[in-house]
Amino acid sequence: MARPEELKITDNIRLLSPTGGEVDFFTITAIDDVFYRDLRSAIAAGATQAFAEVTNLNPTRSNLIWIGKIEIDGNVTVQLKQPAPTNRWGTTRSPLGGYLLDIHSPFGGSLNGRKIDVWIAQDYPPSVELINNTNVSITPVLWWVGKRFLISKIAKPSLYTTVRIGGIGE
Repeated sequence: MARPEELKITDNIRLLSPTGGEVDFFTITAIDDVFYRDLRSAIAAGATQAFAEVTNLNPTRSNLIWIGKIEIDGNVTVQLKQPAPTNRWGTTRSPLGGYLLDIHSPFGGSLNGRKIDVWIAQDYPPSVELINNTNVSITPVLWWVGKRFLISKIAKPSLYTTVRIGGIGE
């Protein structure tokens, strides 16, 4: 299976939804970079900003977004769900499991943070919860870094790459 960074125009993909519904096949007709600056509201000391969808990362039916990194500017803990009821970085044994910290995702031009693999399709945008464990107010910024694929539905091809949207421990 090809890595998202290796997909190119004219490649075919099989899209699997987190609900296990119908499988669709698409061909990639264009690719561009995603570098989305997500400025969040201020979070008081010791407070939590409840889960909220990142609506600007809800593509149309003809687009598919892959996020390879989330850079964090601000000393907060980030938990992600996709789809909304499923903790994306949990595991089967620990569904409430994973999160990102700013120390794992250093900001400041290096973009050498921890790599992730989040595919986003229409109606499956990520939801994030931000936790401020410090004793000062923080206004965090999340930087979503990846690729946007323009896709066109096709009949089942002989060769394709499987793409799974969301799910625990995926």
